[in-house]
Amino acid sequence: MTERSLPQARSQGRSTGRRRWSGPLRYHAPFLISLLLLIITWEVAGRSADLLILPPLSDIAAEFWQFAVDGTFVERFAVSLLTYVLGMAASIVIGTAVGFLMARNRHVEYALDVYVNAAMSAPMIAFVPLFIILFGLGYPTRVVTVIVFAVFPILVNTFSGIRGVDPGLVEMGRSFGATQRQLLWRIRVPNAFPLIGAGLHLGAARGIKGLINGEVLIAVVGIGALVNQFGTAFSMDKLYAIIFFIVAMAFVMVRIVDLSAAKLIRH
Repeated sequence: MTERSLPQARSQGRSTGRRRWSGPLRYHAPFLISLLLLIITWEVAGRSADLLILPPLSDIAAEFWQFAVDGTFVERFAVSLLTYVLGMAASIVIGTAVGFLMARNRHVEYALDVYVNAAMSAPMIAFVPLFIILFGLGYPTRVVTVIVFAVFPILVNTFSGIRGVDPGLVEMGRSFGATQRQLLWRIRVPNAFPLIGAGLHLGAARGIKGLINGEVLIAVVGIGALVNQFGTAFSMDKLYAIIFFIVAMAFVMVRIVDLSAAKLIRH
């Protein structure tokens, strides 16, 4: 490399580095700015307004840290996590299986379509008294509550994804001698995965909603017990700390479901 070309190469390297780092920063900058403004506004309003429903964000952070240190989050989260995992596992199996059968068999679709649409339109929380009568006040009722909140987005998106696969791709696979198993895992599922993945994403988020509703309304246990405890006592700083934990838990659970589904489809 000549002496004249060396500065040019260095300049290109610096510009490439700037492009590499400016992309993510440019993408995250609006969110970071809005988050910073929200934190400042909340703290100032909480300190100056002296409202019961709006404690300072620093007080909420202190309570959050205290719950994390004394093991409150860990103890309650362990109870809630098992309920959520069992409910989501059942929702994924039921939702994908029924959605696939409805997409592949017109008779199954005609038999179940009305009930699925009705269940999608109805407020799931209205069924809680029925679940209590059927399953009691214990653990099964909370799992069922997670299922009814999470299963229908998974079912509907699986149905739409499988039904929307291009028939030309399926015929091409058949023309090359693909078996039904190969057509399913090499053509139908990969092409339907964007919608199936969206259904899993929505189902995982709604499952958290079902979990908290079940724990608050059915059995005062887990994270829902803390919501009920601090909400009825109007301990708003503690209540907001629990709400932030629920939001963080929902984000993590949804992310785990997204990554697991993406990894599964790659294999």
